[in-house]
Amino acid sequence: MDTSFLEKIFISQFGAINPPWIHKDVFYKLPFNFCDRWCERCNLSGICRVYQKEKESEKRFIKQGINPKSTEAMFLSMRESFEETKKLLEKDMKRLKIKITKEDDMKFEKEEDEKDKLVENDQLTKISKKLAIKLVKLVEDLHYYFLEETPKEIKEPLKILNYYMLFFSVKIHRAILSNIEEKEMKYEDTTFDSKNSAFLSYVSIVKIINALKNISVYKNLDGNLNKKVTKYLSLFENLNLVLKERFELEF
Repeated sequence: MDTSFLEKIFISQFGAINPPWIHKDVFYKLPFNFCDRWCERCNLSGICRVYQKEKESEKRFIKQGINPKSTEAMFLSMRESFEETKKLLEKDMKRLKIKITKEDDMKFEKEEDEKDKLVENDQLTKISKKLAIKLVKLVEDLHYYFLEETPKEIKEPLKILNYYMLFFSVKIHRAILSNIEEKEMKYEDTTFDSKNSAFLSYVSIVKIINALKNISVYKNLDGNLNKKVTKYLSLFENLNLVLKERFELEF
């Protein structure tokens, strides 16, 4: 399929988006596994179990007098999620008669530390983090420049940059870590998390590139800001070329 045609779809679609290698039946059953979490703009929130569960939690928090958007609500939700996961793991461990010793814990922690170092020392991780920091600074500069009034044609591109300026880097980090773990598993004929995470990063970068293009053509933009926008535009285009090649994203 034509890449440029797909990228037009990527630009217009938010929330859950179907990777070309994932069968639509799998995608519609588990849309939250292929999602950028912009639920307010997602067309599939009505069938998403994660979204429905979050809405139920919000109603419960409101009844308890807790602001569902507050830090308190966030930590309570995280605790509930961890407790639920723990119960499921303990149930499976009991069923499979698995016991974890202190030696197992120490071995696991050592292995995780080693993987973390590999990810942090990966050039793609370093580049994506630097780009994320630069993009955050650019967004701050743009907000300051349009402090009095943000032009209509700039509002949407700025919203896009605000949302994805850290997301793309986080997903790259996960893609690299998952790739390391997948090599340890040596599974065959499996759609790996690394590829799906890289895909979500790629899609978010397509949106970032489009937003930067829209900002760059704004006539009244400061010259120095325009130079930065043009420079970062090129850097993100190169980053997506690297992502596509490294994780074999087939479009």
